[in-house]
Amino acid sequence: MSRNEGSSLVAQDDDSNFKNYKVYLVTDSTMIPPVKTFLGQVEDAVNNGATIIQLREKTLSTRDFIKRAEEVHRLTKPRGIPLIINDRVDVALAVDAEGVHVGQDDMPAKLVRRMIGPTKILGVTCSTPEEAQQVVDEDVADYVGLGTVYATNTKKDVTSPDGIGPSGIKEMLQVLAQQSGKRKKNIQAVAIGGLNQSNASFVYNACRIPQYSISGLAVVSCIMASQDAAQATRDLVQQLQITPLGGRLEEIDKNRQDSCSTLESKLSQLSNSHPLVHHITNNVVKNFSANVTLAIGASPIMSELPQEFDEFASKIPNLGLVLNVGTPNQQLMNVFSSAIKAYNKHQKPIVFDPVACGASGARLDATAKLLNTGFMTVIKGNVGEVMSVWKLTQGYKAKLMVSEQNSDEELMRGVDSVAELSEDQIYAMATDICFEFCPVLVVTGAVNYIVSSDGRTAKVPGGSALMSMVTGTGCSLGSVIAAFVASRADGLQAEHEQDDASTSDKNKHFDIFACVVGAVSLYNTAGKRAAADHKEPGSFMTAFIDELYKLTHSSKSN
Repeated sequence: MSRNEGSSLVAQDDDSNFKNYKVYLVTDSTMIPPVKTFLGQVEDAVNNGATIIQLREKTLSTRDFIKRAEEVHRLTKPRGIPLIINDRVDVALAVDAEGVHVGQDDMPAKLVRRMIGPTKILGVTCSTPEEAQQVVDEDVADYVGLGTVYATNTKKDVTSPDGIGPSGIKEMLQVLAQQSGKRKKNIQAVAIGGLNQSNASFVYNACRIPQYSISGLAVVSCIMASQDAAQATRDLVQQLQITPLGGRLEEIDKNRQDSCSTLESKLSQLSNSHPLVHHITNNVVKNFSANVTLAIGASPIMSELPQEFDEFASKIPNLGLVLNVGTPNQQLMNVFSSAIKAYNKHQKPIVFDPVACGASGARLDATAKLLNTGFMTVIKGNVGEVMSVWKLTQGYKAKLMVSEQNSDEELMRGVDSVAELSEDQIYAMATDICFEFCPVLVVTGAVNYIVSSDGRTAKVPGGSALMSMVTGTGCSLGSVIAAFVASRADGLQAEHEQDDASTSDKNKHFDIFACVVGAVSLYNTAGKRAAADHKEPGSFMTAFIDELYKLTHSSKSN
């Protein structure tokens, strides 16, 4: 799903005061690198894609502030770029700036509006849904700055020092969406706090709800502190034009899908692509996951060295990442974060396995942090894990969908699910999770439910009860899914199979949902076949890997 689907309020209004907030630069004169100048950095930004400038000066005298505002205005006004003055209404009036921005501790927004008149731009900082509601009720602001998204050194006096992530931004967007149709012009929104070229694409695409999207990103240090502000601005603009692979499902021709998307055709694509699966997984399952990966004709990479992640993602064509949080620690969390950013940057798939995320508050917090770091292409988990992830989607919706399930009831016992939900409840939760975090969700169990953000669903019978008695069979399903998605093994004979096609071209006709259905079907078929002749866990484990090998290599022998 694209960021604009179902998000009409991000589009330009008929209101003549609408401005382009997409690349919103907030200045900071304390960050200028040696041999660079403040005006030089601002000029490079406005010449290379900045769409609005906020002049923020906390230490200058009034006279010096006015002088600097006049200098900046001479750069912005000829280009039609609005100049917003932070806090100081007197300075804005003195230089006839296009607008004013105020924080929660500054002059009240209603008073500012009376002073600057109805045609100037007025922005207000919001850090909580309550503050956003106040802006809606006052009905005087043109836009709000929402944050902070991530921890930042530019603002110390924030409500949440570690950042609220895109999920927190969505809570405030939900409040803003309620004003649709109640005002002549809609309140626009920009996200701010810890944003730069490495997370811009994710945040820009992730901060959306069905009725509302942010209009842009407010940035500071990634341009003001750059040795090359012009290139930094161009890089930021470029990132805002990219949707990470997990940020959407491409439209697939339904006729071609029905006629071509068979398991046999998917296995053929898998076999021909020789994918590599990068595992950042728990220590208990590494060997088994590697053997499963090899059995299906893919190659495993076991690396927790962040310095090589960008090289992997940029240079290896058929590559997927399995991110398994079974044995988390703070160092590994940093490794996870680095991998997510690298794979999002290069539009490579990530299969996320939030192992036992409902077993403790700390695990659920770790899961939430990773889901606020970047897009996941596929999320896979048992019912308890999925229900725990679903709870993370509910802050901005303020609803309790599973009324029969006590919110304090135990969902996990170790890595095992103890939650029991109906099929309708599973589908409803899966739909919420897909919209919030990923294009495709897999709920494992006696029946495997596969749900996509475009509304498609599939049910795949489980392979065998013996699979739950062998350590690693749950986790290594992620390896198979990653191999299918990395191979684009969707069963569609399309342009993405051409060797000379670029990554972006290949993704145009790439059906993630069909890949995942194929992977889950293969995995459970192997489990069922292995259990037919092997009734004990030890022999079953060996037979299971053998069956995966035979199923994926039979087309070659034929």
